[in-house]
Amino acid sequence: MANFKDSNKFDVYDDYYTPEWVWEKIKHLVPKDKIIWESCMLNAHKSTSIDIWKKWGYKVVGDKSWDILTCDIPECDIIITNPPFETEIKKRILKRLIEIDKPFIIIMNNLNTFSNYFHEIMDLNETQIITPKQKLYFQKDGEKEKTNTSFYSVFVACKMKLSTRQLYI
Repeated sequence: MANFKDSNKFDVYDDYYTPEWVWEKIKHLVPKDKIIWESCMLNAHKSTSIDIWKKWGYKVVGDKSWDILTCDIPECDIIITNPPFETEIKKRILKRLIEIDKPFIIIMNNLNTFSNYFHEIMDLNETQIITPKQKLYFQKDGEKEKTNTSFYSVFVACKMKLSTRQLYI
């Protein structure tokens, strides 16, 4: 186990990709008639998220050259994405998502939901936490899916108006 005094020596690695089975956990929460924007694709050349949602019959917009922080908002009904892990980037993306004012579902480390910044940024009247019954694992660029993630992830939904039953998947 790592000692907290050593934690400044750990690198944050943001190039992890979301496997199909992770997105499948929330697929039933997204109406088929909604246009999805996969918004955190900047330079994610090996991401298959857009292809996964399209394979399931959804209309999806997104581009690996768009930066959610600066690009124009495409025509969409809902934003579904897995933002980078790095805290400062994540804060900026959360603020931008609130500013965009569209329903969204994002994947986050569950500890983020306890942070001051999360409570300061998010509209807590509109925010819901979707808790999966197992750990979510991700794929590092060029490697197999990790199965030893050291943290638990949740799906953070905003403006989705989900029932209590839908919050446990």
